[in-house]
Amino acid sequence: MTQGILDEKKPCIWMEAGVIDYKICDKDFECEHCELDRALTAAAAAQIAKRRAHPKPLASWEEKMRQRFGEQQCRLMMTRLCHECSFDELLEEQFEFFLAPERPRVQEVLGVAVPTSSFLHRGHTWVALENAGRVRVGLDDFCVHLFGAPEELRLPEVGSQVRADHPLLSLVRHGREAPILSPVCGFIEAVNPAVQEHPALVHDDPYGAGWLFLISPSDLKPDLEKMLFGQCNVAWIEHETQRLLGLLQSEAGLTLPSGGTLVDDLIGNYPQLGWDRLVREFLHSK
Repeated sequence: MTQGILDEKKPCIWMEAGVIDYKICDKDFECEHCELDRALTAAAAAQIAKRRAHPKPLASWEEKMRQRFGEQQCRLMMTRLCHECSFDELLEEQFEFFLAPERPRVQEVLGVAVPTSSFLHRGHTWVALENAGRVRVGLDDFCVHLFGAPEELRLPEVGSQVRADHPLLSLVRHGREAPILSPVCGFIEAVNPAVQEHPALVHDDPYGAGWLFLISPSDLKPDLEKMLFGQCNVAWIEHETQRLLGLLQSEAGLTLPSGGTLVDDLIGNYPQLGWDRLVREFLHSK
């Protein structure tokens, strides 16, 4: 009799997946009505949003689960409904977060790579539209030509709220700080762990491995309307480059020869340009 009663009890899918030690389902697997399921799903979402991807190639999340729990499976995996599970979608999405972005189309202006398939903000960040309404953000090549490879990046935490045209992060080099404005309003969903470990990536590969954030925008349309796109990006960088050449001529007595390109790390090669002046003139953050 006792064995029959035990046989009728239905183990919770979280128990069978190895997440919790013991729980009997009393909702007939109608998980949407279960407070425990809601709490665990919310906790998983919070943890996944904060995870830092490992720089080595990532195994699929199913492989990670097998490594941890062996062949133990949750009920949805057993019934081949795994990919209809919101938890599965959450995990898959998290791995996609940290893939290198699709590279934009670029044109060169005096040696500066200008993206024409991403938006540009006046503070010299680029914005690329992603799935689910998110945007990916990084520094443009003009910015890294100005300031060279940073020694440190001071970045906001995952979950932080950011405001357009307010400081988002700072580049640090030789004890000097260059605040960078946020191009959009919203919340930080992911921070690129590769640039946290190797800040120079933003200089070496600004449109690829050196991306900075994934942001969930709160009101994207008006923010995008204030940015540039396509050939307007090229025209604007041409204008910014001419302003920079004017500074080089007045402060360092230099004139770019015909067909020449901008030297990399302008502030390192020509400190007389002035760190604060470059921040004020081109980043608009001081």
